[in-house]
Amino acid sequence: MDAIGWAVVGAVVVATVVLVALAPRMKRSQLRKQLDGSVGGSLAGVGSGFDAVWRPSAEDAHADWEAQVELPAPAPTPGDKGSLENGRLIIEVDDPA
Repeated sequence: MDAIGWAVVGAVVVATVVLVALAPRMKRSQLRKQLDGSVGGSLAGVGSGFDAVWRPSAEDAHADWEAQVELPAPAPTPGDKGSLENGRLIIEVDDPA
């Protein structure tokens, strides 16, 4: 093997050793971000863009799910069945399902 081959092998070995040595530190950094609630990054929304192009049905299903999750509580009307217990208004809603 010539000098360039040895240099490439040496660079690969050094890069492997450096990555193995820094892996615990990178893991701690990721864990700290998760605990702070700032997980994400600059490429966090790329997956939803791919869904919209390659799997539009998945994008539609996700949009429907978000709409159901973020559905606000119905506002009370004068004819609603409800009661006042311990200073809290209790609204009884009929389950449509």
